[in-house]
Amino acid sequence: MAILRPDTTTTLNGVKINEYLLTKHNPNHINMPSVSMESKVIGVTVHNTDWISVASGTTPAEQYTRATVNGNMKDVRVHYYVDNVCVWQNLPLSLSGWHAADGSGNGNRKTIAIECIMSSAYNSTDKKSEDNCARLAAALLKKYGLDINHLYTHTHWLNVRDGKSGTVDYLNTTRNPYKMCPAYILTHWAEFKKKVQAYMNAGSSTPATSSPKQLYRVRKSWSDAKSQIGAFSSLENAKKACKAGYAVFDSNGKQVYPTKKSIGEVAREVIQGKWGCGCPVDTSRKARSTDRSDS
Repeated sequence: MAILRPDTTTTLNGVKINEYLLTKHNPNHINMPSVSMESKVIGVTVHNTDWISVASGTTPAEQYTRATVNGNMKDVRVHYYVDNVCVWQNLPLSLSGWHAADGSGNGNRKTIAIECIMSSAYNSTDKKSEDNCARLAAALLKKYGLDINHLYTHTHWLNVRDGKSGTVDYLNTTRNPYKMCPAYILTHWAEFKKKVQAYMNAGSSTPATSSPKQLYRVRKSWSDAKSQIGAFSSLENAKKACKAGYAVFDSNGKQVYPTKKSIGEVAREVIQGKWGCGCPVDTSRKARSTDRSDS
């Protein structure tokens, strides 16, 4: 197959993005994911794949995209391939990928996959690939209103799959016998996170003309991102999706549904008979007096 030509080319956070979606270009009828991630994205998952030599006029990210189209990447489907020059987008962000080896778990179903193309040499070319990956990850986290704790490694989802529990950083970096990925970044994962955070703080991850999109997330608690069952631009739609044991939170983590009531508000409702047997409480002095004849 000839070198691919992207449908569109844009720049995001200083990185050139070549869009070539497999949902539009699938001449060999390779198997494709079909589960929607619309309003369900909870984070970004970072992978490493090995550097490859390519012909003049192309880059490793294009080559990996072409290999996918040709059916040579088995059942791996990721949203982005990143090299030292550019990024190639393979999947729309509304569609889940096949990349986390956790079946129908949150890794595959609710995170955006970035394959960063590097080598063990960790030379200047590898560092540039890593920098492009950090810029892209920062832009995506900001796009979805997520903080740095929603940046995951492939290994994180393997550990969750295998029943391990702990903090995000623990699951991101704790050894898994199946695979340690992103292998070339995990050796300095803390430094990589700092770089992503710096790009998020720089404020250049999204166009200056755009304003943050308010999303209402349905979770068991704000800190329990893994329990999220949806993120909605409409509060009413979020309320409809909310079920027992869940609540709706705005982009700042404030619970907006069901509305939390103060102790004073609950006390007033008890007095009004809205709780218990439904009988109003007599708060008169006479009612509060005690008949001591029984003591």
